[in-house]
Amino acid sequence: MPIVHSKLTRRLSIWTASLVLALLLSAVAFAASGGIGAPMKATLAYDASGTKLAKGARVAYLGLGVSNPYLTKLQQGIMDAAAKYGIEVKVFSSEFNRSTQHKQVQDAIAQKFDAYLIAPVTQSGGCADVKLLQQTGKPVEVHNIPICTYPDYPAGANGFVAMQGQKYFSDHVMNAFKSCTKPCEVAAVGGFIGSDLFTFWENAIKLAKAKYPNVHVVVDQPGNFDPRAAFKVIQDGLQAHPNISVVISSWDDMTRGAVQAIQAAHKKPGTDIRIYSVGGTKDALSKINSGVMTETTVLLPYEEGYYPIVHLAKRLATGKSTPGYTNEADAPAVTTGPKTLFITKANAASFKPEY
Repeated sequence: MPIVHSKLTRRLSIWTASLVLALLLSAVAFAASGGIGAPMKATLAYDASGTKLAKGARVAYLGLGVSNPYLTKLQQGIMDAAAKYGIEVKVFSSEFNRSTQHKQVQDAIAQKFDAYLIAPVTQSGGCADVKLLQQTGKPVEVHNIPICTYPDYPAGANGFVAMQGQKYFSDHVMNAFKSCTKPCEVAAVGGFIGSDLFTFWENAIKLAKAKYPNVHVVVDQPGNFDPRAAFKVIQDGLQAHPNISVVISSWDDMTRGAVQAIQAAHKKPGTDIRIYSVGGTKDALSKINSGVMTETTVLLPYEEGYYPIVHLAKRLATGKSTPGYTNEADAPAVTTGPKTLFITKANAASFKPEY
């Protein structure tokens, strides 16, 4: 269904120090399962045999928005799975606004849906909202990020589908930093200050700096997932630090601005300055194949939307939940393709971008 959303107009509050520490301590729990994990196996098995619900169902999706290609593709996954199982989905779009999402949770509860799916704006706010939703006695599914202080699957949830946890970002930054075989200068551009994803990103940089002391991060700024903001960050960074040889970014679309800034500085992206990004988009794959970008780390927005609806359909049809961490890294798009989340020119042909 077409939905019109406004742009984000405010920044979210920064997490408390104790919550940041909890995320750092939980990083190891986000490790891939060394083979396809049981939750993903159960998800794929049910989806292969699942049929439409006999009486249909109404599900409220309390999402982040459709303000970028990732979120648009995610919502497509939700709607495709809903059509397959005979589920009607009503979308509540918070546009990354914690206060808005809380009000929408209350509204959704008042409308008495058969089940709820939430992508929390923040971990702490999501914790309170999920507990509120659970008081309805209806199934509550969580995706995108963890809630409360749980490193992955939250107690009592119908299921949990995600990939962008602390370990995901830490692995991405570590992969970039290890390319510096001698002292090098790095520019980092991330998302929105105060958001969970930005906290993961900043924690990842801290962890990688400790492991690779020859790497000097001379620029570390938010880019708000906006290529225009990223252009300014990298442009200013190159003017102040002309010896930057690596750029790391937390979003491929934002990276487009970084590439333009490098070119404007009369440097060759991918050669003079290596670029490590996040997303696995069609544009990123094109840039990797042409040598403009060095690496992109896979994201699977379609699966992130599709699998939670499979979980809810299973619960509504059989009464059985899908406990545990359904890690998108275990999805067939990865396991039957590149078998890694790191896409370079060497393995780009084995990965099919979704958006």
